[in-house]
Amino acid sequence: MQRSYSPSSRRQDQGVCTTDVCKSYAELLLASRATNYTDIDPCTDFATYTCGNWGASHPIRADQSSVDVFSAVSDANTALLISILESPYPTNTTINSTYAGGDATVLDKQNFDKMVTAYDSCMDVDAINEAGAKPLQDILDAYDAFSGLVSGNSTTDLTDRLIWVLRYGGKFNAQARTSASYGFVQATPWVDDENPNITTVALGPGLFGLRSQEYYEDAEATANYTTAIVGMLDVLLPEEDHDTHVSLASGILTLEKALIAAAPNSLDLSDPSDYYNPFSIADADALLPEISFSRLIKAFAPSNYTINSVVVFSPEYFTQVSSILQNTTSEILDAYLEWVLIQTWATRLSDDVSAPYRRFKNELSGLDPDAVSDRSTICLSDIDSNLPWIETAFFIRSAFSPDAKTLGERIITDIRTVFEAKLANYTWMSAEVKTEAIQKVVNMIEKIGYPDISPNIEDPKAVADFYATLNVSASSWFQNGIAYNNFTLARTWDSLLNPTDKYYWVMTGPEVNADYIAPTNDLTFPAGIMQSPFFTLDLPDWANYGAFGAVAGHEVTHAFDNLGSQFDATGAYRNWWDNATLAIFEEKAQCFVEQFSNYTITAPNGTLLHVDGELTLSENIADTGGLSAAYAAWQARESETPNQLLPGLEDYTTEQLFYIAYGNAWCGSSLPAEALRLLYADPHAPGDIRISGTVSNQVGFREAFNCPSKVPACELW
Repeated sequence: MQRSYSPSSRRQDQGVCTTDVCKSYAELLLASRATNYTDIDPCTDFATYTCGNWGASHPIRADQSSVDVFSAVSDANTALLISILESPYPTNTTINSTYAGGDATVLDKQNFDKMVTAYDSCMDVDAINEAGAKPLQDILDAYDAFSGLVSGNSTTDLTDRLIWVLRYGGKFNAQARTSASYGFVQATPWVDDENPNITTVALGPGLFGLRSQEYYEDAEATANYTTAIVGMLDVLLPEEDHDTHVSLASGILTLEKALIAAAPNSLDLSDPSDYYNPFSIADADALLPEISFSRLIKAFAPSNYTINSVVVFSPEYFTQVSSILQNTTSEILDAYLEWVLIQTWATRLSDDVSAPYRRFKNELSGLDPDAVSDRSTICLSDIDSNLPWIETAFFIRSAFSPDAKTLGERIITDIRTVFEAKLANYTWMSAEVKTEAIQKVVNMIEKIGYPDISPNIEDPKAVADFYATLNVSASSWFQNGIAYNNFTLARTWDSLLNPTDKYYWVMTGPEVNADYIAPTNDLTFPAGIMQSPFFTLDLPDWANYGAFGAVAGHEVTHAFDNLGSQFDATGAYRNWWDNATLAIFEEKAQCFVEQFSNYTITAPNGTLLHVDGELTLSENIADTGGLSAAYAAWQARESETPNQLLPGLEDYTTEQLFYIAYGNAWCGSSLPAEALRLLYADPHAPGDIRISGTVSNQVGFREAFNCPSKVPACELW
């Protein structure tokens, strides 16, 4: 049912916006709303009230395991980018460049041509099919020759073999908070949490094929995984018999089960109180005698870099790995390292060769095992991962105006201002903690739309210089993958010699996402998310503040969630909370743990599984605090300039519409298997729970919809 709203709270002079932009947005909200919305109490099920009919116009494609507003916006961005890539160089573009050594347009076209060459190499399915399994077979043969496996036994020590595999099968990112590489050991440059102005080296586990421990305890998942390993070994190593591959796959699975049981969970890897363990390099070497970390680091670090100390994510893990390795045969260990290489490169092979691996990945997410994504989408994703700044330069010219950046800056500034005021008014915080917290908001670095430094993507020369050492082949998509890997590896490890670049983006311009990074205390809002329905010029403020503003507030609040709060105003990991204030903080945070742990989803087998309130705590705090800050920021704007209503939505107040805009931005649905996978590993609560749980924590929402209780379920910021 739709509750009555006090007429005194509605301004009579608001009027209705009837522009095409307003009509289109109104149609979107109305089409998403449940058809039986009058029978639904928004106070108890706002997700269904707002999004009940969204799925009717957004079916899950055969190649998708889920669909939501984020993926819908991403699809629109993808379509635009594919159009750019498959069209001639846009000669009518205006270039803003500081390049003084010649014609900037020449460099801009060279950048464009490099991107198109990379894209075309991926789209050349005939060449990929002709290459077949050979590109990866060549890598496996090279590994065998290096390790001595050609003679039947490994004659090279484990450290050298691991270095070889990481060089050809590792994916490095200097500022990513988790590794993207498979393997039992990862080493990567890492912004030092206690001294964020420098970059150190972090040691920890890599990714595992089944990703989370729960799947290694699932008979169906492990059977599918084993089938994939055997299938890929049969295709890539046909000279070996099938029974040998079955035995090796069983050994790999046993090894991975032991490794992931010893590994820290995703929550431990996100909490600095768990993962930040500084060690001297000598002490780190002693944790795992089978591997020389000092030699491993020297193999990748610049020759003039001195290794003094490292961060060990989990000392206990490496101690257990030592025992695991001692009980693993050399044959299984080498097969495992080859499997690491296969997982890294399988997706760059022809569809028939990679079929066993693709089927497994599809099954894990509940897709049709034979589902294949559109080729142009695959190739665009490859560009996004490996040539992001060329891609971003051309994307923003078509999809992001100076006016959009100005509006985005205004919304983010408003929310930071509100957050500072909220902090100043809290009575439960001590004066010292309050001062540090306010300074942290003041110090935040804003990255809005696209990079204008490191590199400045508006300057063709800056972009060309960034990719100067990267050579792209027109004839081999696989070799381009190796070139990208070598390029990223070198740039990442070179960061050890320089002060932390706090202005480097870890997201691409077209990406539909946002981020807060604690050690650099920076907020990132790519142009990709600043698109409809999150963000639209010429809409009433309630729409932009309710959708994009909540995203902006979410990222600001991350600085003060259970994880971000452990970093001070300079981005350094230290305890800046007195005991009394911290105790109240933890009590308020515990409310969120209990609240979200009571929510459930239905597993594919019909059982009810509870949301992990501990795993999702940081995101739930950010959702609640972010929406509260966005609402306060919008109210301040609306008090100056009353917002208009929209056609077909005149029965709502602008306060109600603010929350409807918020809910609509999080509409979505997932296949049951994908929902289960996310429940195990995703720090975000399921989408419908994020909507209903978050608004239940808002005084403004409860007042707007005249809920029986005006007291939020949980509240921190």
